[in-house]
Amino acid sequence: MKGLKNKRILITGASSGIGAGMAEVLAREGCRLVLHYNRNQTGIEQTLEAVKALGCEAEVIRCDFKQLADLNRFFKQAWSIFDGLDGLVNNAGIVTKSTSLKDPLGEKFAETLAINLQAPYQLSTAFANACIKAKQPGAIVNNSSIHGQATCEWFSAYAASKMGLDAITKVQAVEWGQYGIRVNGLAPGVVPVERTDKILNEPAMAEKWCERMPTGRYGTTEEMGEATAYLLSDATQWMTGSILTIDGGLIARGNYPVR
Repeated sequence: MKGLKNKRILITGASSGIGAGMAEVLAREGCRLVLHYNRNQTGIEQTLEAVKALGCEAEVIRCDFKQLADLNRFFKQAWSIFDGLDGLVNNAGIVTKSTSLKDPLGEKFAETLAINLQAPYQLSTAFANACIKAKQPGAIVNNSSIHGQATCEWFSAYAASKMGLDAITKVQAVEWGQYGIRVNGLAPGVVPVERTDKILNEPAMAEKWCERMPTGRYGTTEEMGEATAYLLSDATQWMTGSILTIDGGLIARGNYPVR
């Protein structure tokens, strides 16, 4: 991707799944990476090993995004590793599946919004402030979801967080465009990762999902990484405030299976 070599990129939630896929693609593009994780130490070690095998210069930082008061210290540490950052990928998040009746006090709802919405808001703002102070441009990619556009049962907390993230993406793009800071979103469809691979690839489940996608298959973490690289690259210098949907056509068809 044009202009990515030696770019300094912070990826949150890089220990597995889409975040790990993003890290490997960006490593191949010649980026220098700051990799965040929370609990999955084995996973982040595997990601670090994979990117270093590609010749990537990378460092790891741990932070629990439920502890919002820790985010400022976390960001300062991430910024200092390579004496600045050129890009931020807000990938870390949790998938909450619960009906409102099972969460009447909104405890799961609040936790989901803290990690999926408040943390990206604070990190993006810290990144923008740092870029403005350094008088440099920057690029932010928010990993959203197709649930930010159309959702279904069990996903009130998750969908609210992703719809909110899409809105923040657009607002911050408008606010920071004057400083050369671009903000775009990525909306993945169904992408099997470590925790979902087994169930999604059971024959009955795979048939249920894949028949609803015009492409007839799931997405891959590598494809999400490639899309992220595109959004960070110079190829999208005039692109900001957009949500890039990559879902095999599921949303276009508009037919989720009933849960």
